[in-house]
Amino acid sequence: MNILKKLTALGLTVVITAGLAACGGGGSSAKDVMKTAQDKLKDVKSLSYDMVMDMDFSAGEQTIESDTTAKIDYTTDPLAMKINMAMDMGAQGSADITMYAEKLDDKYMMYMTMDGVNWAKQTLGDASELEQYNAQNSMELYLNGIENFKEAGTEKINGSDATRYDGVISQDAMGDVMASSGAADKFTQYGLTETQIEELYKDLGDLPASVWIDNESSLPVKYEMDMTGVMQQMFTKVVESSNQNLPSDFKVDKMFITMTLTNFNNVDKITVPDAARNGQEAAF
Repeated sequence: MNILKKLTALGLTVVITAGLAACGGGGSSAKDVMKTAQDKLKDVKSLSYDMVMDMDFSAGEQTIESDTTAKIDYTTDPLAMKINMAMDMGAQGSADITMYAEKLDDKYMMYMTMDGVNWAKQTLGDASELEQYNAQNSMELYLNGIENFKEAGTEKINGSDATRYDGVISQDAMGDVMASSGAADKFTQYGLTETQIEELYKDLGDLPASVWIDNESSLPVKYEMDMTGVMQQMFTKVVESSNQNLPSDFKVDKMFITMTLTNFNNVDKITVPDAARNGQEAAF
């Protein structure tokens, strides 16, 4: 069960990094809508987004059902971020995590606590290590990657009318998204070589995806991805390539991610608590 829990945690990490680091074909009207959405998003200086990740894993008779929610506030000037995350793994336990990130003097810092009292902090190499949490870059990659998208009606998102577009992220584009997300670094703990990690991103298959564009602001306000098939392909390769005797019958039963964007240019200043800045240096 410990191995299954470790793989589940790895799955969560990959979904977060790939989902945040992630429209091509279709009619000219849809292309214009996506291009406008990208241009509008570039002018956004702050935003909030809510992420929901629904994941089920199994190996033999053992199963883990994991529901994770995250609320992220992000500002670009000054560069700062706050994340509140709640993860429920049923009988396997739950966790509430608070994280901050900021540029402090000439350093990029990240802070984390699981109890609101004891803090850990990490000095990052550069700003690129925070890019996985940048919803603007993530959405731009996402809009670029979708192919064969079609208009699929109008829905209320955040109280406003938004047009839904359904399509797929092609396996080639998905490979680029995964590579740019930094998710590969998470697989080294399982003994995979650089060459094996590169192979993980090949022949993943297309990934079903949807995006909602606000009719008034032309900004992207929601996206959904069904990552079940793609992640099953990836974890099959991890199990085959790992040197750590991982369960051969490990299965991704469900992996679905939704992200809703709000508070465009309306996020209050993010203030990192003194307790976080005084935390113990650690890697996380």
